Amino acid sequence: MRATGFALAVAALAMVAGCGTRDGEKESVKMASLGDVPDSAWTALVAKRIYFGHQSVGGNIMQGVSDLVRAEPKLALRVLESAPADSGGALVHGDVGRNGEPVLKTDDFARNLESGLAGTVQVAFHKYCYADIVDTTDVEGVFRHYRETMARLKSEFPSVVFVHVTSPLVRVQSGPRATLKKLMGQAPGRYASNIQREIFNELMRREYGGREPLYDLAAVESTRPDGSRETISHAGRTAYALYPGYTDDGSHLNAAGRRRAAEALLVVLAGVSPGH
Repeated sequence: MRATGFALAVAALAMVAGCGTRDGEKESVKMASLGDVPDSAWTALVAKRIYFGHQSVGGNIMQGVSDLVRAEPKLALRVLESAPADSGGALVHGDVGRNGEPVLKTDDFARNLESGLAGTVQVAFHKYCYADIVDTTDVEGVFRHYRETMARLKSEFPSVVFVHVTSPLVRVQSGPRATLKKLMGQAPGRYASNIQREIFNELMRREYGGREPLYDLAAVESTRPDGSRETISHAGRTAYALYPGYTDDGSHLNAAGRRRAAEALLVVLAGVSPGH
């Protein structure tokens, strides 16, 4: 089973498709929607056994998936927190590792697969949290460990399709204090951590974009409903931030954010179904 033309076309929609300049207002993104996916792909997806390892933002996304499944009859996907007793299709998800320790998350994900789980699934992926990549993180080291581990897993389990996920973002400081900091040449709150996440996410896009399934969660979180981007710049670096309308606490996804992230995820997963 491989991600073929349909999958890569979907991934291109779910990822950044920039137009204009990256100045926070002129760049726009075309995001994939459920309507972009043929019914045959949803039918194939329902039959697959999928494993997703995550923490809290992943839990937000899975809540959004459950909401969509209830609202859309064609998404007859079972969403479970433990493997079902039967061999039928399901999206099984659960915690891996601890927040703040991305290497542990990847190792825990690999351990689960290598302990027998890989023999029961056709698609597998895990994601980092915003707490895993902060302003002091060795981004290249985290990415190197991820890439090496995923290469090993692909070699060990060639029948499993691995989906890659960019790091989620956080809402940045705004208002008069943020403006004053900018005038003083200082970065407003949470700029530095999002810039680090963008460095990591660019490594992910360069490594996997257009070649393997990539769920660009950062692109989803930073794209406003009108397609424009929540963009930040400091000290010559441009990055993105979580759109305030998708969060209530500045980090986790609210109902609108959960739905948008869940829709984008389901589109990517539908793209790695057999025959597409």
